[in-house]
Amino acid sequence: MIRTVLALSPRPGRTRDIVDLFERQRVIEHALTVDGCHGVEIWEGNGHLLVVATWDSSDAYQSWLDHPARNAGNDALNELLLEPISPAHEGDRYELVLAGGDSTPRVVRSSALRGAGEP
Repeated sequence: MIRTVLALSPRPGRTRDIVDLFERQRVIEHALTVDGCHGVEIWEGNGHLLVVATWDSSDAYQSWLDHPARNAGNDALNELLLEPISPAHEGDRYELVLAGGDSTPRVVRSSALRGAGEP
């Protein structure tokens, strides 16, 4: 089991736009179609976004890196970032060595990222 972490540095005021882009392009849904993907989460804090995913193996993650949907929105994404990423950028990989408790992800949308009038 591995966990991958891709750190993104949004331009000021563009965090919500990045989350919206991921939703419009269905990035999480596409990743979940890859055999061996257990879940994908986007975390926000300290001016950064972290795209965190759990995979059966490095081979499963490589299948995502090779998936056409993975890089389809890079141009639009890079316009929203302080530091552009390239299609070759993989983020960091971590191997699970010890676990405890329930780490099951849930689909949520932080109220901090909701626009005016959204529930």
